[in-house]
Amino acid sequence: MAILPNDLRVVDFDSPERTKQLEIIDKLHDLGVGREISLPVLVVVGDQSSGKSSLLDGLTALPFPVASQLCTRFATQVSFRRSATNTNDVISISIVPATDAEDEYKDKLFKFGRELEELSSETFNGILAEAAKLMGLPSTPEESEVALKRFSRDVLKIEIVGPHQHHLSVVDVPGLYHNPTKAQTLEDLAIIRSLIEEYVNDPRTIIILAEALLKPPSRAVLDSRNNLANQEVFKIARTADPSGTRTIGVMTKLDALQQGDEQAAIEIARNEVEFLKHGWYCVRNRSTQEINDGVSIQERNRREKEFFSKAPWNKIDQKRTGIAHLKTNLGRLLSNHIAREFPDIRKEIDVRHFTCCKQLEDLGAPRQSTQEQRQHLTKIATVYQRAIEDASNGRYKEAGHHPSKLRMHLQNASDRFNQIMEARGKTMAFKSTDDEFQGQVDERNTTPTDSSVDYASSTEDASDQENAEPQKIKDSKKPSDIYEEIQKLWRSSRGTELPGHVNPSVLETLFNHQTTSWPLIANKHLEKVISAIMKCHSNVFKESCSDEIVRNSLWAKIEPDAHAAFEAARVELTHLLNDERYGPLLTNNHYYADNLAKARADRFVNGLKRLGFKDLADNYVNFNTIKNSMHLSNEQTAIYDIHDTLQAYYKVAQKRFVDNVANQVVERNLMGPKGPVSILTPEWVAGLDAEDLVDIAGEDPATSSQREELNATIRRLEKAKKVCSGKTNIS
Repeated sequence: MAILPNDLRVVDFDSPERTKQLEIIDKLHDLGVGREISLPVLVVVGDQSSGKSSLLDGLTALPFPVASQLCTRFATQVSFRRSATNTNDVISISIVPATDAEDEYKDKLFKFGRELEELSSETFNGILAEAAKLMGLPSTPEESEVALKRFSRDVLKIEIVGPHQHHLSVVDVPGLYHNPTKAQTLEDLAIIRSLIEEYVNDPRTIIILAEALLKPPSRAVLDSRNNLANQEVFKIARTADPSGTRTIGVMTKLDALQQGDEQAAIEIARNEVEFLKHGWYCVRNRSTQEINDGVSIQERNRREKEFFSKAPWNKIDQKRTGIAHLKTNLGRLLSNHIAREFPDIRKEIDVRHFTCCKQLEDLGAPRQSTQEQRQHLTKIATVYQRAIEDASNGRYKEAGHHPSKLRMHLQNASDRFNQIMEARGKTMAFKSTDDEFQGQVDERNTTPTDSSVDYASSTEDASDQENAEPQKIKDSKKPSDIYEEIQKLWRSSRGTELPGHVNPSVLETLFNHQTTSWPLIANKHLEKVISAIMKCHSNVFKESCSDEIVRNSLWAKIEPDAHAAFEAARVELTHLLNDERYGPLLTNNHYYADNLAKARADRFVNGLKRLGFKDLADNYVNFNTIKNSMHLSNEQTAIYDIHDTLQAYYKVAQKRFVDNVANQVVERNLMGPKGPVSILTPEWVAGLDAEDLVDIAGEDPATSSQREELNATIRRLEKAKKVCSGKTNIS
């Protein structure tokens, strides 16, 4: 059968502004915005066999099955939309899955679709049966008794688009019943009641309450023509809309009333029994026999008009009778309702869009696919390296001694290290050239005294000194006079060298002893540097990656390489210490020769000063006096020479060691390409395999699902905002 125009003829309803608003609301329904905010809609509710299907038959001109052995088991939405004048009517049928349905089930329902120019009763029944099957619903009473699922929250959507249609949308929901059976259980009743309440409790829903009467309404709940179910739905509507401001009552099956019950129905129609702000309407639908006889919609309307023109029904206001008047007033009511709610709907869309965007932002970048995970970590690595580069090169944004000011902390640590090496690096204090050796010179005494240092134990490995206390080193290892120690070691180390000459091993042994505290000082300095680097890393890392779960997973992956860098720095320091303390005393630094020459010259000058010579031009020199007075024994010569050589070399070695620690230990191993703060780079992220990416940056299923839902909602709301602003074509 062809779809006839839903003949609404109200000027304000057809005005361009109202029409545009109705089109926008229809488009918002199509976009699924109703999942996020409530939208105006007409909903037909009633008890089972209250005539809802026949009412829809009259309202929509669609061949809804009536007197079926199976009741409606899912909601049906019928929407009318006007198209261009040069087009034909098109009927589109689809299924809108419930919002909480599984993805696989949704995909199956989304594939269902029909597009027709005409819809016969037989075709419509077949489509309804196919839709029910896809929803997992029974198709016969026998199947209903054993089916696990008998009602669905999915919605069958029927859209009629044509040049003569007026914008209107109406939803039919399953009817309530009171006497459960094998085919309709208590569990099913709970589903239906919940579905009805979900619609009618929405303040933007206009309730079309279908009632079929058998006797005068002496109480609020009216009995239906079917004794298996009564009209409890009236209570639900009243609870949802106590004032009756959005409820329209429709009395059906008036032609089936028993003689004598007409006056009670007329009182209801006059709004004298159960008051509704928008009143009651009376319709006369096609009976089962008329449908079977093929009575057309045109003939149905003619018979309805004739029915209400006769007594006793002509006592009712004729504007309250017939499907045409009902449709006209439904259109007016819906139009006014939309016009009133439209500004708030636009605001709610904006607010909901902002809220969803904020929720999505709080989730961070998507990390579901391998590419997304790699992009997320690459972004973190890029931000991290940029901040580390600034911290390493002294480009600071923070004030004071902030942990991220890495270069400042390294420079301060290096200065402090150098100061400690100058003050406490020497085991024995060097003498000045003014100081003379006061010890007893006995060329025959070559036996050390009891107070001599055990140089074998003073050459311990650096690692043995790490746990020693600095004060103990200072007090127990530093003798009161370095000259005496040199004398004792020189005497105990003499070999085949000529008198006054020095065994080369003496200087090496003395230097090793003189640098006993270097390992402890240097290792403590290194640990302070490592601590400063880690504090900077922690601060920058947290700012670069706010997600604690990702940050912890990322550090778990980086940590072994970071600790390897720390260990490499410690090994490098040990090598430097061993090279300085246990290797041969080597240097090409001219400062060594300059320092030694200066010390020898100063000793000569000081000797002259002790003889009374002054730095004046008129001095007369007695060379014999000088020669006799400045004579030194072989031992004295050796002691002074050892001291000055040791001091000259120590100065060069100490400065070299401090510089090498800074360059080779800190800069190369800790701040270089393999350092702990140089591991997390975009290149490092690029080398991660898929398994690593999932372990580090993979989202848990709940977060992924939430992100997908938010993205889908945001897309719908963005389209909705464009629709409301008129920036998209609504055709």
